[in-house]
Amino acid sequence: MADAIAAYERSWEFNRFDSKYDHFLRGEAELTEQEIRGMGLFVSEQKGNCAACHPSTASTDGTPALFTDFTYDNLGVPKNPENPFYTIPSELNPDGFDFIDLGLAITINDPAENGKFRVPTLRNVAITAPYMHNGIFKSLYEVVAFYNTRDLGPWPPPEVPENVNFEELGDLKLSNQEIEDIVAFLETLTDGWTGKAP
Repeated sequence: MADAIAAYERSWEFNRFDSKYDHFLRGEAELTEQEIRGMGLFVSEQKGNCAACHPSTASTDGTPALFTDFTYDNLGVPKNPENPFYTIPSELNPDGFDFIDLGLAITINDPAENGKFRVPTLRNVAITAPYMHNGIFKSLYEVVAFYNTRDLGPWPPPEVPENVNFEELGDLKLSNQEIEDIVAFLETLTDGWTGKAP
């Protein structure tokens, strides 16, 4: 059974790599001016710096970019008051609304990893809302805006205040237009691109 699942995971159906971005890299599509600006901001170490955790280049073995470095990070995400886990029966969640998701720390039983979650792939990210481990953000614009201004407010405090990444996000100095440009680029990462507007 494991071999069958592994074979399926290697198949075209599972690993399509046929987004507009993939077609662009193969010279089969052109990005709009906004998408190109967004791609530039995405990789810029002076602006978006998204590629620091979501590499946008192919691996040395030729595998197309997976847009994750597979590391773990605490982004300082606030609690989501709408999280349905808070209201499930007490035998499943004895803490109720006081529950704190410690992420990786629970899995490996190490408090030094409190609040860290695996960096997800950004492939197909435009169709996977809501965002973050607790679903607090409903749109990609909200996510990028949070990355951009987390340390400036008016965001609620982090669910887990320890280990927050203050080096790569929190005050990116992006304009609203630049946020929209990054979102436009992220929308090029959706598989199934046909060359036609959705």
